Amino acid sequence: MKAHIACNQNAGIPLALGWNLSAADRGILEGMAPAFGMKLLLVSPADAGRTVAQLLGEVEVKTTRTLVLEPGAYPPALVLANFKDKDVDTLLDLMKQAQVNIPLKAVVTPTSKSWVFGDLLAHLQEEHTAFTAAKETAKA
Repeated sequence: MKAHIACNQNAGIPLALGWNLSAADRGILEGMAPAFGMKLLLVSPADAGRTVAQLLGEVEVKTTRTLVLEPGAYPPALVLANFKDKDVDTLLDLMKQAQVNIPLKAVVTPTSKSWVFGDLLAHLQEEHTAFTAAKETAKA
């Protein structure tokens, strides 16, 4: 009897989980992908109940939480995994120069890998709202 060993096809490859991306922003990111060896993985509303680790292909999808989001439930988001710190900075700078409109951004951490993607989006939206409000208050 042979043992079955799961193999993560994306191990070590820079990955970007994209949510609700416009065609233009998706095209810009796909154009930047080869420079970073990056794969852009689009997350559908039906996949919002999967954990970040499941979406990254790090763990087998046995069950997912029954969570289906409306396509526009949250603004565009980009969740980065397996990037070197300097590459994250470079990618974000290039995105800003190209005027990519993705307000929610995050880098995967050991903790966030276990999060359900829809819950991560909700958390990122809360942080973005708080940060934007604090920025506006500082201007006043």
